[in-house]
Amino acid sequence: MYSFYTFTNFLIGCCLASHACVFYQRYTTQNFILTRSRCDNCHFELSLLDELPLISFLLLKGRCKYCKTKIPPELFFFELLGGFAFCLIDFSSKAGLLTGILLFSLFLVAIADYQQKEFDLPLIFPAFLVILIDNQIPCFQLIDWLSLLLLILVFSWNIFKQNMGSGDLLIYLIIALYFTPSITNLVLLFASILLILIYLIDTRATNYHYPFIPYILIGLIITQFL
Repeated sequence: MYSFYTFTNFLIGCCLASHACVFYQRYTTQNFILTRSRCDNCHFELSLLDELPLISFLLLKGRCKYCKTKIPPELFFFELLGGFAFCLIDFSSKAGLLTGILLFSLFLVAIADYQQKEFDLPLIFPAFLVILIDNQIPCFQLIDWLSLLLLILVFSWNIFKQNMGSGDLLIYLIIALYFTPSITNLVLLFASILLILIYLIDTRATNYHYPFIPYILIGLIITQFL
């Protein structure tokens, strides 16, 4: 039974991540709830079978069924991440619902950061509301406060040197206040290792600015399985 719920949550997570991609594309220009999805190239209205998370991409071999234009592979990747991000969440509990809302907000921010190296503040408002409702501040130990202060100083210095954006600090604070700084430090460790590996194998110019928030999101997903 547990495996069934985990698989069901995986499918829900894929759908939520897919909707996050749609939300990011449309929230400033179109109705992202009532309007039908269309191919960005030929603008042909997509059928329900064309919009199934993960499955449609695989069946269509990564191309639009109508104009054969290549579908951005990052859409498949974000849907897959969504499946893993939400598969362990208990949606029947208050804590699970709040975690789900926070993760969805982080997905929106990660998608925006990946696409344009920045994000609009309204995308992160749901996460701010979550930490106002429920946070771990009363449970902080001295080591948590010291760790939080140290990381804030490190982030601030890199922002001052223009090595990082201020959005990275906001995301760190949100995760630290909701999950505790100790867990967030582990998230940053995984995120940094992944980014270093990508940098070593990437063929792009050495002055390319990598978005860090998507890697933070991946690091957070990894820590949920530990």
